[in-house]
Amino acid sequence: MTEPMYAWDHDEYCDRFVAEADRFAAVLAGADLTTEVPTCPGWTLAKLVKHAGIAHAWSAANVRAGAAPGPVPARSLDLGLPDDPSGLPEWLAAGARRSAAYLKASGPDAPAWTFGPEPHARFWGRRMLHETTVHRVDAELALGFEPVVDPEVAVDCIDELLTVIPGAGTSPRDFPGGTGETLHIHTSGGPRAGEWTITLSPDGYTWTRGHAKGDAALRGDAVAVMLVLHRRRELPDGVEVFGDDSVLTRWLAATAL
Repeated sequence: MTEPMYAWDHDEYCDRFVAEADRFAAVLAGADLTTEVPTCPGWTLAKLVKHAGIAHAWSAANVRAGAAPGPVPARSLDLGLPDDPSGLPEWLAAGARRSAAYLKASGPDAPAWTFGPEPHARFWGRRMLHETTVHRVDAELALGFEPVVDPEVAVDCIDELLTVIPGAGTSPRDFPGGTGETLHIHTSGGPRAGEWTITLSPDGYTWTRGHAKGDAALRGDAVAVMLVLHRRRELPDGVEVFGDDSVLTRWLAATAL
């Protein structure tokens, strides 16, 4: 198993998570929250923002519960949802601040249930940064805005994705049986470029960081590649696929969250 590699310390992840929630709320301010979200089929902006806010509260609740054998039931949370949907953006930003403050006060080593390989609070600071960033992008795309993401955040988002896929509703048994096919991912466009190689196996996948040659390769700007891997965009200009593109197709189909 490839160990998590954090780009920033726990407090900075929490601060970046709050900043992303503020951006998300700003995108939604004055928007028609009944607008459908194409990248989350069946969802409206109202459902999208509620989902993100529940995730923020849930992250803190799982740290508060300590080393529990399972997750805190989301339905048990006191969410304080506003009566008027127009208050959802403010609710989102305020809830993110509360959750991030709790995560910071708990410290990175506080035990917590997680669905990743890291059973501590630091998992949730990182997870909430990327959860919030991706859903902020969903809102922007739904409203016709061109999303802007920090390339360093995009690189870390790709790295984190590879660590959480097995526990985030897609288990290794859901993957099409592989026989060692490899997919190499190479990002550019920022001070912290990233490279990863994924190997498909009969019971799932393994992955490593660093340069390698794959049966297929996905290469391009870090933000564009991140959006492709999260299935928020088809292959845009500037993102290239080399080799056996069926390997990439199988990977994307198997990792839809």
